[in-house]
Amino acid sequence: MLLSLCSLLLAPTRLLLALRRLLAHLGVSVAAVAAGVAYGLWGVLLLLRRGPRRALWRRLRTRPPPGLADGTFGEHRYLRLEKSGLRLHYVTRGPPDAPLMLMLHGFPQNWWVFCWRFLLRELSGRFRAVALDLRGYGASDKPAGRDNYRLELLLGDIREVIETLGTPPGPPGAAATSPKCILVGHDWGGLLAWEVALSHPALVDKLVIMAAPHRAWMADFTACHPSQLLRSSYVFLFQLPWLPELLLALADFQVGPRVPIMSLCSLLVTLSPPHPHVPILSPCPHVLTLDTPMPREPPPPPTLLLWGTHDAFLDPALGPALFRRLRPSARLHLLPGASHWLPEEKPRLLAHLIGQFLEGGE
Repeated sequence: MLLSLCSLLLAPTRLLLALRRLLAHLGVSVAAVAAGVAYGLWGVLLLLRRGPRRALWRRLRTRPPPGLADGTFGEHRYLRLEKSGLRLHYVTRGPPDAPLMLMLHGFPQNWWVFCWRFLLRELSGRFRAVALDLRGYGASDKPAGRDNYRLELLLGDIREVIETLGTPPGPPGAAATSPKCILVGHDWGGLLAWEVALSHPALVDKLVIMAAPHRAWMADFTACHPSQLLRSSYVFLFQLPWLPELLLALADFQVGPRVPIMSLCSLLVTLSPPHPHVPILSPCPHVLTLDTPMPREPPPPPTLLLWGTHDAFLDPALGPALFRRLRPSARLHLLPGASHWLPEEKPRLLAHLIGQFLEGGE
């Protein structure tokens, strides 16, 4: 009787939550269609301006990416995951008994392209820095199908990497210590780092976020700052099938001077035929998934937020807004003149700020 009464009283709340969920799905779908129309028109204009032959032509690149195999930044290794059987590539540098610092790249990057290569050198003196290629990127395995890039699978990969690499070797006979890491994430990798810190706080000692909001807080911020929708329009485009891949491949992946990352040879070899470029986009739709619970409490570990004031994809006010929600456990540093690609532009400054944060300074 009492249970039936409680269930009856909770029915309106459940109905409102279901309605809110439906409206959220509808909003994402409408935004995705709008982004598809806008970017589709841009693609048509590109076809008209350059002509079908130039716009649809692609170069066959068969040589291995020159940067991905560069051994000057660290030692290349592979880790076979027990649960999925996938082989993930990573580059490590630093003393093997030093604390693990795991670095997660964003889109459309890998360990080398516009990401961790310079920071590996800067941080390896005090830490065992590990720059991971997420599944679908760089030299890691690329399973076919977008279902292989669901958010829970990506988080499972990262958890297994921390559990495998995050246990420092101890003296013989000593009790094993719990795996832990300093987790660093940029862009899409930052979104994953938020999720890992929230869902597995025991694995994360401290958190460093570069240009990446948490997805739950991003929704709240966007509601008050509609201009962020324009900055994030490409995220909604990636919710659609086949169209993002088609637009990305126009003009041999070199769509203009405003996207300099596409001119990097190592990225082009990864994206271009015969190498599959579909997996590069596959993780993106699942970051906006509404099927995974989104905790609204701040992550337990102390957090460092690093933000460029000239970020083209994120509103300059987003960093301070996140900081206000996380303090007093967070630190915020705005980097004047820096764009979205912080690890490539400011490696020495980032290394200094990260070191200062980990030592307990301001």
